Formats: sequence, C-alpha cells, structure tokens
Amino acid sequence: MRTKSVILKSAIVVFSAFVFLLAGCKKDDNKVEGTTNFSVSMKSSTESRSNYEAVNIDIQEVSIHTSADSSESSGWFNLDTNTGIYDLMDFAAGNDTIIALDSIMQVQTVSQIRLVLGENNTVVENGETYDLDTPSAQTSGLKIQIHAELQPNVNYKVVLDFDADQSIIKTGNNKYKLQPVINATLVEY
Repeated sequence: MRTKSVILKSAIVVFSAFVFLLAGCKKDDNKVEGTTNFSVSMKSSTESRSNYEAVNIDIQEVSIHTSADSSESSGWFNLDTNTGIYDLMDFAAGNDTIIALDSIMQVQTVSQIRLVLGENNTVVENGETYDLDTPSAQTSGLKIQIHAELQPNVNYKVVLDFDADQSIIKTGNNKYKLQPVINATLVEY
C-alpha cells in the first residue's frame, strides 16, 4: 500500500511539473511582434538672419534608450549613425537630414535619444571660425526626451529641431559654449 502511495505521489509531482512547464511554454498572446523602422533626422529652426554663418556639430554616435515597459530588453542601443560634421545653418530653411536609422525587431518604449559629439564643433561669426565648447557632449552625450511607444510595422522618424541661436552662449574672449535647445517631434509615416 505504501508503494502505491509513493508511486501516486510521484505521478502527481511529475504531472504537476509537466503542467507547470507546459504553462510556461504557452505563447504570450499579448506580445506583439514585428519590425519597426526608426530614423532620427535633424533640422534647425534658426532663421536665415542668424547671428552665425555656420554652426558645425560633429556627430559621432546616436543611440536610443528603451525601457522595460514594453519589452524584455532595456538600456542604451546604438543606431546606425551617419557620422560627420553637420552645419546647422544648412537646415535652417526647414530642410532636414537623416543622421541615424535602424530597424527595431520588437515593440519598445523609447524614452530618450542621445547624441554623442566629437571634438570638431565650431561656430563661424563675421568670417571667423571659433571652437564651440560642448561640455559632456563627448562623454555622456546630449540627451533628448521623447517617451514614445513604438508599434510594429510602423515607420517612425524623430525630427530633432535644433535652435542654433538659442543654443550658443557667447562667454567672452571669443569663447562659445553649446547649451542645446532641441525640440523632438515623433512622426509616423
């Protein structure tokens, strides 16, 4: 009798473990799969009568921060970046240029975009070129809040509207400092 009891208890344990494993392998019906195309472009709301002839920004890396709200992975992810020096005055007429893009394989909540700048940032004023100091932009980067939940099979573009006149502080002795004023707009297309 004792052997039947042990066998029955063992069978119940094995059956329970099997049901538990089966439940764990059940497909998550709430998980939405698909690819999202995500790009970041830049323009300048600076008017043509700006104080500056050129505002050159040396973009080295563009990344996004995803949160765990909608996915299993979170943290900073680098996008495919079109590195180079961009003159913001080239985009003052409402034109924009894509500086980064990528395909995201799952639905994610993107909270921030980070621009890491190189060392070749300059301002041209009255025909003279001056270095543009970019505190922490080469290390931690310029962070822009966006807070957007990306849906599958939708193309997104974040347009970074960079106000060059408001972003540059003239500190004296021909020293210029970048204190960025950037508005971000998420566009679905």
